[in-house]
Amino acid sequence: MLNEIYIRNYLFVPEQRLKFGPGMTVLSGETGAGKSILVGSISLIFGETPSPPEAYDPSQPIYLEASFDPGANSELRDWLREQERDPEEELCLAREISVAGKSSYFINGRRASASLMRELKPLIIDFHHQRDQQKLLSGAYQLRLLDKYAQNESLRGSFSTLYRQLKQGLKSLASLREEEERNSQLRELYQYQYEELEKAALKTGEDRLLQQEFDQLSHAREIGELAAASAFDLYERESGAYQIIRQAVNSLERFAELDPRLSGVEQNLREALEAIADSASTLAAIAENSNGDPDRLEQIQARLNGINELLYKHKAKDIDELLEIFSQRQAQIDSFADLSERIQKLQKQLAAQYGQLRRLGAQLSQSRQTAAKKLCSELRDNIRLLSIPDARFEIIIDKIADADSLLHDYLDLCNDTGEDSCRFLFSANRGSDLKPLSDVASGGELSRILLALKKVLADKIEQKLIILDEIDAGIGGKTAERVAEFIHSLAERHRILCITHLAQIAAIAHQHIALEKVPGEPKSVIRMTALQRPERLDELARMLSGDVSDISRKHAEEMINKYNTRG
Repeated sequence: MLNEIYIRNYLFVPEQRLKFGPGMTVLSGETGAGKSILVGSISLIFGETPSPPEAYDPSQPIYLEASFDPGANSELRDWLREQERDPEEELCLAREISVAGKSSYFINGRRASASLMRELKPLIIDFHHQRDQQKLLSGAYQLRLLDKYAQNESLRGSFSTLYRQLKQGLKSLASLREEEERNSQLRELYQYQYEELEKAALKTGEDRLLQQEFDQLSHAREIGELAAASAFDLYERESGAYQIIRQAVNSLERFAELDPRLSGVEQNLREALEAIADSASTLAAIAENSNGDPDRLEQIQARLNGINELLYKHKAKDIDELLEIFSQRQAQIDSFADLSERIQKLQKQLAAQYGQLRRLGAQLSQSRQTAAKKLCSELRDNIRLLSIPDARFEIIIDKIADADSLLHDYLDLCNDTGEDSCRFLFSANRGSDLKPLSDVASGGELSRILLALKKVLADKIEQKLIILDEIDAGIGGKTAERVAEFIHSLAERHRILCITHLAQIAAIAHQHIALEKVPGEPKSVIRMTALQRPERLDELARMLSGDVSDISRKHAEEMINKYNTRG
């Protein structure tokens, strides 16, 4: 509930503080008196973008503040608890707009963001503007009102969320399928290359070892002849190294005991003899076994040819690179398989979500059908109370999507509000056919239909500040009295702030604030005054006749006494 508003340096208001009591408060004043400034201040506090904000004194910042009592508003109290704030504490909301145009927001003195203030707004305030009459002609707006009456917000929100998820899921599925199509030719190539390399059974360094063996087998005869000749030269030839060194050892052996220096040389030469004998034996063995193996040579040649063909085909320099390509192809094939698995998994997920969406859509439709009948009845009764005695009202729910449709068709036909569209049909006169509001309702009738909707919906929402901005457009006389009583009944549950030009509505209010623009320096000033009985009588008299006279003043007093409101 609104307790107080403080305005400083905004538009034509240098400074103003207003306190509000329970029930219904009206704002009145001459045209141009700035009745919308108070409502505009509240909108700015809740994060509305100024266009642009005009300060009374451009050298000073604008400061706007409003305080509210959370009262019995459970949604607001829950929100405050989520924000770790005390729901029993008065809620003070403020906005300061610097000279440079930068805004700062505060909740009970602590800084807050604009998004947080906008999140808070629908929990506290229900705005009703004259322009809502045009919105009422929209089928989407009518459906939203029906859902609000049916308290379908949670169900509709679930449908909307799942609908958007499915739309995004279909986009993802299409993207995966396009990727799969692009990869189809690559998949065949990579599978062929993988199987080819797998069949080759390559081993690291195999090509180097095979080449070495191939070279040996290719030159086996030359190697054998060389080895045999070298063994003969080293060991058997009389002038060979072995014989010459042996003669030297025999000669040194006679004198080694006499000269220790010769003993060391003798030992070294004996070791050389042993090394030459071993080498000659190895060479003899090589010569004996170097007969060549044509079959093995042919086998190695075929293997090397196969490896070289793979190297050329894959533009690799050695087997290690071929093995790296083999690993890459294996990973790529696995990724293709993973892509197919992802597609299948997503398809199953979308099918399950579609089933859930259709169930939610069916629940929404059923709830709307049930609520539409009740809402029609309540609206008809309330509209008749507002001086349209022969009013008839009907709500038509049309199916725009068949629950048996395929997923793509279903999503294309419906939207995130469900599988229904909504039409409000109205007739103000007996014998007239029911037709869409846009075809039959006048401005005054639309205003009363909106008010009736507001009354019906007000009983289903948390206690809030309901702001009615010139909802009385296009009415007068007895109808105005009925509308006044209607608004007054709203104040039994909610706090009402109503901008009006009708004395009938102003007279029934619990509190009356008059706005007046008076000349001043450097610019005119708007004064907001909470009227006591004498001033209120004068303001009502002005609203009745345009001038304050004894007759109009007497009429105003009769109105106040009739409604038995406080003066």
